[in-house]
Amino acid sequence: MNQSELNFTPAPKPGELFKWGSQQYKVYEGLLAGGLTSAEIQRMGILSHTRRISDIREKLKPYLIDVEAVRVSGRTYLYKMVGAVSFKKGRTGPR
Repeated sequence: MNQSELNFTPAPKPGELFKWGSQQYKVYEGLLAGGLTSAEIQRMGILSHTRRISDIREKLKPYLIDVEAVRVSGRTYLYKMVGAVSFKKGRTGPR
């Protein structure tokens, strides 16, 4: 396989999947920017962040994208998108 055979499609824009300003929209924007920690999501005023992540995972399934959770310390997790797409490369640890 060579580079010309690889076909990466961009991740869908937030507005294509979620209503503007919704909790899912806000969390998905953060995921597109490189990832969010559970603490960052809670600071956004989203208390049920695991439910929002599940909603986002469901919407991303047809695009072969998943949301990975990596424990960074104690009860804090870093959520980031993984899969067969191209999206803005972000940080690999908490802010």
